[in-house]
Amino acid sequence: MIRPRRAIEQLGAYRLIREAPVRLNQNESPLDWPDEMKADVLARLARRPWHRYPPADGGLLREALGREAGVAPEMIAVTNGSNEAILAVIQAFATGRPVVLTAPGYSLSRTLVLVGGAEARPVMLREDFSLDAPAVLREIAASGAAMVYLTSPNNPTGNRFARRDLEAVLDGAQVPVVVDEAYVQFGGDSLVAALGRYPHLVVLRTFSKAFALAGARIGWVVAREEVVAAVSKTLPPYTVNLFAQEAALAALERGDLVAERVRLIVRERERVARALSRLEDVVPFPSETNFILFRTPWPAAMVFERLLGDGVLVRDVSGQPLLDRCLRVTIGTPEDNDRFLGALARALEDLR
Repeated sequence: MIRPRRAIEQLGAYRLIREAPVRLNQNESPLDWPDEMKADVLARLARRPWHRYPPADGGLLREALGREAGVAPEMIAVTNGSNEAILAVIQAFATGRPVVLTAPGYSLSRTLVLVGGAEARPVMLREDFSLDAPAVLREIAASGAAMVYLTSPNNPTGNRFARRDLEAVLDGAQVPVVVDEAYVQFGGDSLVAALGRYPHLVVLRTFSKAFALAGARIGWVVAREEVVAAVSKTLPPYTVNLFAQEAALAALERGDLVAERVRLIVRERERVARALSRLEDVVPFPSETNFILFRTPWPAAMVFERLLGDGVLVRDVSGQPLLDRCLRVTIGTPEDNDRFLGALARALEDLR
């Protein structure tokens, strides 16, 4: 019998098999692109040769992203989603060695570390979900870690790490420090401007959240040229297809629409947070993302099933450290958010 590597054999496949009329479990944008924007992308695609491979390095997209971030195109690599970006950095710098992660943290980060042939070394956040920079540095030294992976704002806790803590890690680490800024548009503090100070800093971004292009699967890496050159060697050629490149270029041209929608989501996030805080026995945690983490007195699975029975799908994150009895809800449309709040009130009353 042919068997995979032990690390792969022990992993579970990523599956989301539950469905509901109101899906607030994947941190997607609640708003699709307008029909005229879709038509524009399709018209661009119609003018491109489909029998040819797409630009191997996404040259036009890298130039546009460089203008957006204020860096040279050579400091950017585009990827087939940000998960590929994470895996590429691991393969470039950490295969066969430890990678320091936070716990709680992005649910797929440990999986990507193991798939990349590295060893995951989690470091607990503090009780208030802040980054324990001294503990991270101690783990780097103790394990001989080859890389650090952090998300700020953090998923699933929703908070951004203090700039002083991130800089403490960057000041003390001599290995690549990856900061995933998937949610930065919703209230984070980007470190892109710090690349001039920290040659080992690697910033990751995505089009899946604020840009509402989860279906196109586009991520990108921002780092020093030598880091991008190394990461690019691990990427398959032609990894970002024609549709994704054209959709991303169209989205970058509509920064006004993106900003307007981010403001709408942030307003809804604050409204939902206030409503959650008024519910008896519910504790919502501060968020600078497009989701809210909240805790109830009951096992998360019980609350999850009652919400699902009422047509609302959220994410049970209670299996992660510090998150006992916690669930995560994505901010949706006002109508979806009201549906969630009503379903949660009924679930809690039923449990009482």
